[in-house]
Amino acid sequence: MDEQAYRRVEQRLWDSVDRQPSERTIRLPRLGVRLRVQEVGEGEPILYLHGGPNAGATWAPVVAGLPGFRSLLLDRPGTGLSAPLRIAPDNLTEVADAFVADVLDALDLERAHVVASSFGGFLALRSAATTPARFGRMVQMACPAGAPGMAMPAFMRAIATPGLGRLIAALPPNERANRSIFRQIGHGSSLDADRIPQVFLDWYLGLQRHTDTMRNEVRLISSLASLRGRWDPALLLPEDLLARVATPTLFLWGADDTFGGEDLARRMVTAMPDARLEMLAGAGHLPWLDDPAHAAHVLSGFLCAPEPAGPGSPSATA
Repeated sequence: MDEQAYRRVEQRLWDSVDRQPSERTIRLPRLGVRLRVQEVGEGEPILYLHGGPNAGATWAPVVAGLPGFRSLLLDRPGTGLSAPLRIAPDNLTEVADAFVADVLDALDLERAHVVASSFGGFLALRSAATTPARFGRMVQMACPAGAPGMAMPAFMRAIATPGLGRLIAALPPNERANRSIFRQIGHGSSLDADRIPQVFLDWYLGLQRHTDTMRNEVRLISSLASLRGRWDPALLLPEDLLARVATPTLFLWGADDTFGGEDLARRMVTAMPDARLEMLAGAGHLPWLDDPAHAAHVLSGFLCAPEPAGPGSPSATA
């Protein structure tokens, strides 16, 4: 870990979007782990939960377009500058069910909107089913981990291969390999059109070089995936659980997301009582990277929408 080197490359990312976050370390009262949180703006709170291998600053491009909110960007356990936490199939559901409530308690917040991606999406959905009163509205950015029928990209199969995952984590990271990963998860067209800025790619490389994120995330992914492309049952989101997620939810789903396409997206929306879907052409698994301004516009509109008139109001489902 070279914290100062990481902070320098992260600062360049924040400078590029003209935002200067404050930060603090919180200790989750139930899980006992210390996590780093960056904060931008004022207004209704939004808690951001990222996927992996990633960290909280991945949201910087979209947060810059949401000045009317208090954006709380968490480095998940073991990523960025947060302490690691043992997460494995035998304790995954217990961690996930309490995760959002645990974070909000540490932040002294009764409730918040939640924006989540990939593994962060899994944590958010399980938490919403268990502690619905802690949620305002929720935005799921593309395919959440655990979605029924979710596919596994090639780089995750490699990580799940015994011995190979540890080798991948030990190899010096490089931008060429990172670009390949971004292509594998559906961002090829954005890379070709230079819609993902170099400063973001530099930050992502710095995250791998200067923090323990990759080593910790490889350990997590390899415990939940097999080289045959199957996920541990503990990671799956059964339909009866999705049916209990009453939180008003928007899925902002990249049409090129290789974890799952539109058919999977519509099955997710159908399984939930108050969910809607917007498909984004030319976007991948991290759709805010492909068009941050549009993602911020959609998020703001959904999170600021008036509450339904009362019981029985129809859910808008696209």
